[in-house]
Amino acid sequence: MYPLNTTNAGEKVFIKCLGCNCQDACRLREMGCVEGIKGKIISNNSNVVLQVGDTRLAISKKLARSILVSLN
Repeated sequence: MYPLNTTNAGEKVFIKCLGCNCQDACRLREMGCVEGIKGKIISNNSNVVLQVGDTRLAISKKLARSILVSLN
């Protein structure tokens, strides 16, 4: 497992752990970013853009450091 902010555009990942504070984790889960789900990295520049299903989430680098993923 490694932090989401270390991924590259085009990679497919599995969300393994939301290690952020409870408020951020709850908000991510409400938007469909839950443990065990598959996603695709759209961009990793100033923010990480993660596509989960039909939803694209822009996640700050700081928050992305606390989200652990594994490669598909």
